[in-house]
Amino acid sequence: MIRVLALLLQNQNLRDQLRSNVSAFITKQGLSDEEAKIIASLDCDQLDRQAEALLSKRRSQVAHIIPQTWSSLGRDAINQFQEYVEHAKWPETYHKHELDAQQFCKFLKQRRVQGYLKSEHNWLNFRIHNCWFRIHWVTDLVINNQRFRGIQVFGRNSSGVPVRRAIFLRRTYEDH
Repeated sequence: MIRVLALLLQNQNLRDQLRSNVSAFITKQGLSDEEAKIIASLDCDQLDRQAEALLSKRRSQVAHIIPQTWSSLGRDAINQFQEYVEHAKWPETYHKHELDAQQFCKFLKQRRVQGYLKSEHNWLNFRIHNCWFRIHWVTDLVINNQRFRGIQVFGRNSSGVPVRRAIFLRRTYEDH
């Protein structure tokens, strides 16, 4: 039962199916009589509001974790995130927000969305994984709202806290 409710909160298409034909939805989900009664009694508008509140919180957390990418996406950020959540489950682990941001970055990268920042994705991956040192060459370092090519150096201090440094190249020519 909890699984079905979680799916309903995560998936607009399932909520639409429930709204359009309750009995078909119950049959398709293989619910028991008791579960069917509970599902049939749900207020679909209230379910939509709850789902939007959860999505808004999820979106806010991801935007906080990858602020440069979110900003770089501009007005398209919310639409891209909406499309992402329609294809992805919300991670159910201790680091769920970081993993959600990581999966969102992967989604943007795979779709080659303009605004995706590999440099921020690298930093997020380093923080999530238990690595001690990494070096990356990137073409999208954001420093003072400008993009540069450069080298990212990630490490952990003696306490295991992630630290980062960047060596960026000043622009001396225009890209064509």
